Parts: sequence; C-alpha cells; structure tokens
Amino acid sequence: MSVKVIHSEAGLVDVIFRDDLQAVNLIWHSEYDEGTGVKDAVMAALAYVKANGVKHWLADLSRSTAPLSDIDMAWVNGEEFIAAVRDSGLSHFVLVPPLPSTGQDVSWLADWERNTLAAFGAKTVARILSEDLEIKTFFGAS
Repeated sequence: MSVKVIHSEAGLVDVIFRDDLQAVNLIWHSEYDEGTGVKDAVMAALAYVKANGVKHWLADLSRSTAPLSDIDMAWVNGEEFIAAVRDSGLSHFVLVPPLPSTGQDVSWLADWERNTLAAFGAKTVARILSEDLEIKTFFGAS
C-alpha cells in the first residue's frame, strides 16, 4: 500500500491518500479540538478529493479518544460542510467506528448511514465497516 500525506494535525488527525483503496483516509486520534484543526483537516481532504477526482472517503474513528466539540459538530452538520462534500464529487463513504476501548458514545452510529445519504444525496452510498476486506470490496464496487 502506498500512501500520500495530505494533511496532519498532531494528536488530532492524519489525512492520507491510500492508493490501494483510491480513497482519502482520515485517521482520527481524537476528534476534539478547540481551534480550527477539524475544519482545516476536512477541508484539506476535500480540496485533495476535488483536485484529484477521488470518489472514496474513509473516516477511521477506531482509535479516536474524544468526540467532536459542539462547534465542530454544528459545522459538520451545517450547510458549509454539506455543500463542500456535495461539490467534491465523492460517492462512497466508509466510517470505521470507535472501538469500545475508546469509551466513546456510539449511539449516533445507528442513524449514520441514513443521515449521510440524506445529507449528500442519492448519488452517494455510505457504510459503517471495520474490516479491510469489507472496505476494499465496498470501494471496489464503484
């Protein structure tokens, strides 16, 4: 697997392009940030997606030790983020959920796929997956 580093915020997130998946992969160490780190990382990823015709987005929360701040949660659910994703050309989204060892509340996962489809439109598909083979298969089907 070859990777290209797109953006990094120490202790928060690493954004890479994985050629084996043809996907932008956001590896969250923590989602909580009091500054603009979350937005900066996501917007850098979306800029790369748009500039390079990437169709796949992999958000790995498996080791994330803290959830988004209220401000970042509002931004992720807001029109600026939704419009940027719609404009990016992305079509396939995978979320790797937090592992039990992170202690994160995962109750929101029950509606994630439906909410993602509702936000980004009928041209998108979204899955919660954890296994590499499942992720490769899902992205390979595009």
